[in-house]
Amino acid sequence: MPEPSKPPMPVFDVQLTEAVSNILAATDRPGLTKGELISALRPARLEWEDGENKRAALLRLLHNAQVRRGRGDTLVVFVNAALNPSRYVNDHARFDRLRGQLNELLSLYGFKITEQGKFARGQQAATLSEAARLSGELVSELRRRGCHQLLLTYCGEELVRKSLFHAISEASKSIPDRIRRHTGLGEDGEDLYGRVFGTKTVAPLITVTAMSNDSETSEHRGFKNLLTGIHGHYRNPRAHATRLGSSEEHNDFFDAFALFSYVHRRLDQAGVRP
Repeated sequence: MPEPSKPPMPVFDVQLTEAVSNILAATDRPGLTKGELISALRPARLEWEDGENKRAALLRLLHNAQVRRGRGDTLVVFVNAALNPSRYVNDHARFDRLRGQLNELLSLYGFKITEQGKFARGQQAATLSEAARLSGELVSELRRRGCHQLLLTYCGEELVRKSLFHAISEASKSIPDRIRRHTGLGEDGEDLYGRVFGTKTVAPLITVTAMSNDSETSEHRGFKNLLTGIHGHYRNPRAHATRLGSSEEHNDFFDAFALFSYVHRRLDQAGVRP
């Protein structure tokens, strides 16, 4: 016997449809362009109608079609088309950001977007904080990029809140904190790194190379200078500033975490306890 067809999805409330429209038709990236929206609407058998802006036009189109057809499948088909991974072959980060933003919203209703870009049932969040945790946008992208696990431990709460400013601050602190715990020293910044990695008159407690020739010695000293630079560029400014009036670009955020991850991997190789 043929399998019974699934019942149609009920019409989604206008608040959900509006929020989906605001994400997918956002003016700035990762929002879709008008041309991309028109393409994603075709599988749902909808034609674009201009409005005062993209978000309002998309909301009116999707909500009216659901009400007219008496089913919410129209929204599902559109979202599946908009999140089709083939659209993002050359921009994985854009797909992850859209999926993360949608999942933070949809988790409040018991739905999610899968890794395959499909609208599906999911765990329902009871609070906004839980919704942010379930979406896991930043954490997922950091893991995909090979972020060192210790960084996720140090700034997990900041990543859930999507506070890039505070996440970078906490991540940068993880480096001197790890070294202090390993050595038992109490200094910070250049004073700490001078005692740990040595100076012209002080022998190093930790080495990242064998220091058996000039090249290896230069690499070791360069690593120490790198840590001093991270302290001055990332750690100190955020220790004496507030988030207000500050902004962090996503690309700069991911680049900073890649740099911190490199440092922790070199400390791993040097035998420094995590």
